[in-house]
Amino acid sequence: HPGAVTAWCGVFAFAMQIYFDFSGYTDMAIGMATLLGFHFPINFRRPYLAASITEFWRRWHISLSTWLRDYLYIPLGGNRHGVAKTYRNLMLTMLLGGLWHGASWNFVVWGGYHGALLSIERALRGDKAADERRQWFYPLQAVGTLVLVMVSWVFFRAADLPSSLYVLGQMVHGGPGKNLLEPWHWGLVGIALVLALIEEHLHGVERLLKAPVWVYATALALILFCAEIFGVIDRAIPFVYFQF
Repeated sequence: HPGAVTAWCGVFAFAMQIYFDFSGYTDMAIGMATLLGFHFPINFRRPYLAASITEFWRRWHISLSTWLRDYLYIPLGGNRHGVAKTYRNLMLTMLLGGLWHGASWNFVVWGGYHGALLSIERALRGDKAADERRQWFYPLQAVGTLVLVMVSWVFFRAADLPSSLYVLGQMVHGGPGKNLLEPWHWGLVGIALVLALIEEHLHGVERLLKAPVWVYATALALILFCAEIFGVIDRAIPFVYFQF
């Protein structure tokens, strides 16, 4: 019985891994395409800063979420035929999105879980359009959303449904357990959070591109240094999304 702390650390580590893996190699693909003259839109927009599940899906894997909206949700009727059918369409869209990842109960539960959360948010919000304006309680919203997303990652990562339920059980009522993350891990997470907030509110990358050459060169050198120090490990870890 690993315990609650161990389970939460493991799920948090996977949440970071799947984000940096997937966002990282889509950014590389976008960058290489740009070198060849092709311009693709951004695919991740700091999803872990989202204040709701609705906003999360506006920021996570934008190409897929847009495809699900345009080719499943809207053709099913969207929100044009009453409240009940709107919730049905949300559930069907996310269930099919889960099955797109794989034909297993884990992905069905993962899709249904997100569909249920989107439906609940829709019911609480009513006819008001979701917006991203920040209120004073935004930090609580962001943390709450991250926790809900982390719960969904359990089903995405575990080998089967019994394993998922076991991990969830440990997260809820397991013993103390062992902290899997070293202090320097949390330090890197903190630095990444600060950089994400700077980009979110101050558009740091755009400002950097317009900065003096020495500032731009220093930033690139620092990025390469960090990639060299923290990017090389003893064993290869395959990208999570290689299986899809």
